[in-house]
Amino acid sequence: MKTINNFIKIIIFLVVLNGGILLITYVLTPKIPSFYREKHYDAVFFGTSQSYCSFDPLIFDEYDLKTYNRGRQQQTMNYTYYYIKDALDVCDIDVVVLEVFGMFYEEDDTGFISEGVRDSSLNDMRMSETKIEAIRECVPEEMQISYFFPLDKYHFRWEELDYASWNGFYNSALKPYYEEADRGYKRWTESEVCVDDYWSIAFSEIRRDVYAGNIKYLDKIYELCQKKGAKLILVKAPLPCYDRVIEETNTVSDWAEEHDIELINYMRLQDVLELNFYTDSLDGGTHLNESGAGKVSKHLAAYLKENYFE
Repeated sequence: MKTINNFIKIIIFLVVLNGGILLITYVLTPKIPSFYREKHYDAVFFGTSQSYCSFDPLIFDEYDLKTYNRGRQQQTMNYTYYYIKDALDVCDIDVVVLEVFGMFYEEDDTGFISEGVRDSSLNDMRMSETKIEAIRECVPEEMQISYFFPLDKYHFRWEELDYASWNGFYNSALKPYYEEADRGYKRWTESEVCVDDYWSIAFSEIRRDVYAGNIKYLDKIYELCQKKGAKLILVKAPLPCYDRVIEETNTVSDWAEEHDIELINYMRLQDVLELNFYTDSLDGGTHLNESGAGKVSKHLAAYLKENYFE
């Protein structure tokens, strides 16, 4: 009898211990964005910073299109695949818009091993089978434990919690979602003049090989969208626009044609956008600012409305 009582006490202790660990982990782990609250989007944008600097959901609202921007800094194609998979697991998306700059990272690019890229891609992804798969596939094996059990990684968040009131504690610790400013779009108004003559080289037909690992994940994104019934559209933002990007965009364009997928190359539509290289670039030709993003967003919103939502 004594043995049974001791066994029961051990079981109760383990249950309480595990429950406490799970609760503390929940409290300390960064919250997931309000993207996950919704069950349907007309279009969701994915990719690198080129995505979150180019597509403004507020402008798509004007065209009665419900959108969200899930672009993340320097996001490599392996993470982008899992981001799209996770999004399609959560909600119904009519159009997946992928800005293709992530296709141009080379095999030895630091983005594939960068802690910043890992964190920006995994921290606000809900815990699920897809996230577990992403960790196993993308994170070095010796670092995976901190993403499966992030107590050590985020223990400092105790200092950020608001204990002054129940509402403060709920919003900082227990609330499952946070409101992401501008639904993921980065609204920067600064401008820096582009000094290079981008227009003269944008129509080059030269091809340059793209890292095969990126093609692999683009294939997987295509197959995933086919399976989920989402329309895949590829977009190349008008910036950056230099030789290697132009040549590799041409190669991705060939892939798109082979798969009957549309690629909107805004590097070749700078006149249509009336892009102003004195006012529309955030950082001298690498990213768009709010003015430039407004021009891209209006054009793309009108195009989507006319061709996919009429």
